[in-house]
Amino acid sequence: MLRIPEVHAYLAGPDVFYPKAKEIGEAKKAKLSEVGIFGHFPFDNTVDASDHSHKAAMSIGKGDEGMMLACCLPGRFGIILANMTPYRSPSMDVGTAFEVGFMSALAEIKDNILIIGYTDDPRPFEARVIDDYYGGKDNVTEQDGVLRGPDGMEIEAFGGAENLMLTHAIEKTGGSIVNSFEEAVALARRLADERIIVPDHMPLQQ
Repeated sequence: MLRIPEVHAYLAGPDVFYPKAKEIGEAKKAKLSEVGIFGHFPFDNTVDASDHSHKAAMSIGKGDEGMMLACCLPGRFGIILANMTPYRSPSMDVGTAFEVGFMSALAEIKDNILIIGYTDDPRPFEARVIDDYYGGKDNVTEQDGVLRGPDGMEIEAFGGAENLMLTHAIEKTGGSIVNSFEEAVALARRLADERIIVPDHMPLQQ
């Protein structure tokens, strides 16, 4: 008999740094549960929050990588839901960017991975760099079709929500970047269903 894959989602993002981070993670996992997706939040790993040693850092990194790997074990369909809201810069949280890249690399050798991003800032990446880093359009010049800041550095301007490597990583798996966590959950459920459709003539085992 054929077993329908379980859908598991890793919740990536700077949420772990927010006040009441644990409550935020539990609320997001509950929202995923409502649509039949098993949610995993970094705080599910047990590490002493008061321990800021190098050993603790390595343990946290290993635990988070293990959680992402577990989401896409055989018999599962693995999703990473990445909070890409700008964090302390025009760009997303760097740890979250690493996690997107981690899952992107896995997607090269596994066909049961989907990456979806969400952000509450609808501006294109270049607009955030211009406004939030360089202080507005008056401080930016165009030279031979290339936007540059007053420091002479080129501004990546492809119209995407983030750096092109991140948008590429997401879209190559069939995912996209949406404007809210709720929209990301709905998209995750729909795309997972499309990817794990079982032919009508096949027997099902839940």
